[in-house]
Amino acid sequence: MSISFRARFWFARPLLGWAALLGAMSPTALCTSTKPINPDQSCARQEPDYRKNAEGYAKDLAAYSPLRNLPLLVVPGDQYVSVAGETEDLRTSTEVAMGEPLRVCVMNLHDWIYVQNKNPTTLRLSIAGHTLSLLPSVGPSDQEYLTFILHLDTADSEDWKAWAAIVDAARHSRHKMVAITVTDSKEFFESSAYARIITTPKSWYWIAPLLVLLIAFLVYLAATTGLLRNTGSPEQTADSPFSLGLVQMAFWFCLSLAAYVYICLATEQVHVPMGSVLGLLGISSTTGLAAVFVDRQKNAASDKLAAESDVLAARTSSTAAAGITPGCAADDTLLRWQYRLAQVRAELARAPGEAGAATTQGFLNDILNDGDGISFHRFQIVVWTVVLGAVFVWSVYRNITMPEFDASLLTLMGVSSGTYVGFKFAEKPKTGDDPANGAKPGAATPAA
Repeated sequence: MSISFRARFWFARPLLGWAALLGAMSPTALCTSTKPINPDQSCARQEPDYRKNAEGYAKDLAAYSPLRNLPLLVVPGDQYVSVAGETEDLRTSTEVAMGEPLRVCVMNLHDWIYVQNKNPTTLRLSIAGHTLSLLPSVGPSDQEYLTFILHLDTADSEDWKAWAAIVDAARHSRHKMVAITVTDSKEFFESSAYARIITTPKSWYWIAPLLVLLIAFLVYLAATTGLLRNTGSPEQTADSPFSLGLVQMAFWFCLSLAAYVYICLATEQVHVPMGSVLGLLGISSTTGLAAVFVDRQKNAASDKLAAESDVLAARTSSTAAAGITPGCAADDTLLRWQYRLAQVRAELARAPGEAGAATTQGFLNDILNDGDGISFHRFQIVVWTVVLGAVFVWSVYRNITMPEFDASLLTLMGVSSGTYVGFKFAEKPKTGDDPANGAKPGAATPAA
């Protein structure tokens, strides 16, 4: 009956660290005999040199004693058939995945520990030339294998960086196969064992479709509701122009959410340092809020002008109906009211209107158009958002952590966003006079 190696060690993962610690306290706890081991029990029993040396030990221990100081050698290993008839897999693991146990068959491990008096807990796992600080668990001495549990502690640890380098090396190797060996503080031991690195967590293949559905739902809401549309109109509808500030917020939200989930699955850690993501989210959120504030201010100014226009119109009408004498003080007041009423009505004609609001003319046209056509300050913020988004995705994919953008890049993004908000104050409303905006004549809607 075959027993799965991963299944046997899954429940014991929290105990392996304690086992390694106890092994360090008592390095000869498993076997104190310096006699040659039974070669039929070793995971390296099929190695030609190992078989030859083992048979020599049995025949003439004194003659072969110098060979017991041989260095360690990581080998693919072989299965061992126990007396009870159960097959135990002692081969070096052929697949390496985060959170899984990794078995390493180490030829000459028995004599390295019990004849050369070396401490096995000084050994560290090395994959593709990158060393991890994981403590080994030593198997039965006759079987000569070590077990490592791949796990990461904190994102600022060297293991996190090493694992990212291992995954990146595997992506650039044929069939994602890399060399596995062990090392101590003095040397890297030779190895003839290779394993395939699971570069993408298996759970990602069913989590990713859920994220795609979430993003698709967001796109659906954006297309059918006023979720990402102009905030200057009294009512946001599915026909309102898209808002550049809100679209940018949604863009970074989707990227950061997908990146966080991917990193959690790839490292089996939930405490993921956010790096420069907080800065990016802060810039996009500030831009979106500032855009909303500008639109609201424009509407508030329009409402104030409309109220003033109504008051002045009522006063001039009532005064003119009273039949005042030309040249008197009341006549001068009437002229001032009429002049001010003309000014207010002129400003209202240029201000956003409530009726006949502009309608969307397509996603790209909405976010790039400021009322006078395609504007450079809007084009600039769109381009830099896309560029930083591409850098963000590549960094997460390669380093398996949230990116740390250079301060100058964040400053540039902030300047672009600030320029957009500054020009938004002076943007010409999208009016019905411009057929490209799809609004009714005489109406106006602030640029989204």
